[in-house]
Formats: sequence, structure tokens, C-alpha cells
Amino acid sequence: MRRDAYDENGYIDWPYILSFDAPYTIVCDVRSRGKTFGLRLQCVRDMVRRGKGFCELSRTAEAIKGDTALQRGYFDKFYRELPNDKLLKEWLCETRGHQAYIARRPPEGKKPDWQEFGYFVALNEAEQIKSQSSRFKPVRRYIFDEALIDKTLPGARFRDYLPGEIHAVSSIMSSISRENPNTKDADRPRLYLLGNAVDLTCPWLAHFGITDVPPYGFSWHFGGKCLLWYGKPDRDWAAQQDKSVSGALIAGTQAAASATLNTFTTLDDSYFGEVPKGAPFAFGVVYKGASYGVWCDMAEGYYYVMPYLPKSTDGKPIYALTASDARPNYILARRAQRSLKGFVDLYYAGIVRYKDHATRAGFLDAMALFGVR
Repeated sequence: MRRDAYDENGYIDWPYILSFDAPYTIVCDVRSRGKTFGLRLQCVRDMVRRGKGFCELSRTAEAIKGDTALQRGYFDKFYRELPNDKLLKEWLCETRGHQAYIARRPPEGKKPDWQEFGYFVALNEAEQIKSQSSRFKPVRRYIFDEALIDKTLPGARFRDYLPGEIHAVSSIMSSISRENPNTKDADRPRLYLLGNAVDLTCPWLAHFGITDVPPYGFSWHFGGKCLLWYGKPDRDWAAQQDKSVSGALIAGTQAAASATLNTFTTLDDSYFGEVPKGAPFAFGVVYKGASYGVWCDMAEGYYYVMPYLPKSTDGKPIYALTASDARPNYILARRAQRSLKGFVDLYYAGIVRYKDHATRAGFLDAMALFGVR
């Protein structure tokens, strides 16, 4: 395995990454290195060479509708930036509605013979896809761009992770590909998750066991089924971006660190640790389906946040912060205001410790409802 995933021009070398044929691949790198461009081009090659299509996933149906739909101009950049590419000279690609089409470039005066080869599907339509599975042609690659949400962009269309979005992706892949135990390896679907190094609360990272900042380069997770590429920052390039008119606006901020240095927000090791033996459970929080338990170490004066609740809460309160989290024995958020706002003071006093980075990020996301910034 090479140490990096870049070609001679500094762009992501998708053919090399795809050569590992991992069931799940996460590419976490800065913008402008070809995360999206290169994989889309590979999908065209797949269709021409192997007759295999692709499916681009979005979180909501709104993202694939109207003038701002992600599929508008989906292939245009190929023809602008690669005018001499042999493949593109021979083949035409376009999108119509929620489908992508390909055709061999016809002689002048003739009409292209378009073939359907790509689909644009929303996660919140997973249930409908089950009943429409027969309309899909063979799909090999499933692409989920912005799987890691850039929360430094407050106006982003995809700010919130969906409850159960991992299950939704699984359902869509199962419905479209109709994989079964007898499916040949070459026909089994592959999932590609793309994004910037911003958010350790991403449920995808947690699902694959990535709960702390990963090492740069390639690493395997999820029992060797998930390949992660975490791009190392090019500091010379980042410095040039900081000097640009647009880059200077955010230079020195976390948004800039994400956009140009591919950096997760981190703290030193003193902020993390396990609950000391004998520390009593204080209370729990359930937020968007995730559970957090809080213990108080009376001896040292620290509070510890873990990504789970104890088997026995000894009558201590569990606060449900959204209606979907409510259970008969939980206390709804409106009755938790005083207790949780008091905990915010402890956070600002610097006496809260966490299991890991992902736990901290997820818990603080919940505490934002009570004043944490």
C-alpha cells in the first residue's frame, strides 16, 4: 500500500483507492483535490467498460429537486476540464430528472442512443424505493457526498444527520442491488462516503469505530471492511489559500482549518478519560437517538460524560431533549432547563471530561440547546 493517495498532479488517485475494492470507503480530504470529480468520472468508466451504473445519495428529496438539485450540471465539468480525454470524446453523459444517461457520441446529424446508468436517490425516500426496485439497472457504486457534514457552514443544506440514516442507506442499497448470498464479489455493491475533516460526531465515523482523530493516510476499520483515506494537509497550499480574498475572510478559524488543513477540532488528552471507580451516576441525556451518561467524581471534582447509560440509574433522571427521544421514564427537555443550564456552568468551568472526541462533540451538540457555544 502506498503512503498517499495522490496522483502526479496532486489530485486523489481514485483508480488506486478503488483497487482495494473495500466494501466501504471513506475519503476525508480538503476541497479541490478531486474527491467528487474523480469518483464521478470513474462511474462513467464503469459503465463503458463493465456495464455497471451508480447511485448518488442525498439526505433529503429537496436536495435532488428544482434548480439547485445536485444532479444539475453533474457531468459538465468533465467536458470543460478534460476536452482531450479519449473516453469523453467518444461518450456523452447527461442527467434528466433523477436519472443519468450515457450514449456513444453519434455521427453529425444523428441522435444519441441514450442509456440509463445512474440514479439520484434521497435517504428519506428509502421506504418507497423498496417497491420500485425493479426499475433500477445494475448499480455497483453508491456515492454519498457530504457524508461528513461541514457544520462550519451554517447555511448548508445538509446540516443535520437524519435519524437512522445508516439504516436508510442499507435499505436503499439492498433494494436497488438486490444482493444475496450467491452474488459474485464483482457484483456486490460498494459505498463511498466523502467529506472534509470537520465532524467527529458523524454517525458514520462512530459506526465504523472511528471515535477519535484518525492517523493521516490509509487505515482499515470495521473488521477490515472499511478503508479510510485521511488526507494530510499541504501547508504551503493552505498558506496560499489564506492569502486569497475568500480565504482571508476565515483565516485562523476552525472553518479555515477544515477547508484548507483537513483538521478535526481536538483537545489535549487531559480532557478525556474513563469514569473513576466508585464515581456515582448523576444523570443521563438522550438526544437524537444518542444516549449520554454523566458521572460525578466527588474526590477530584470532575464530571465524566460517557456515550451510554448505566444498566441501573438508581432513580437518577434521564432527560429526553427531543420529542422522538421521549420514553415513559424520561424527563422532557422543558422540565430539564434548570438542571442542564446548571451543567453548562460546569462546562465553562472546565471540569467536564469525556470518553473520546466523538462523545464530546455529540454531547456538546446536545448542550447547545442550553447555552453551550
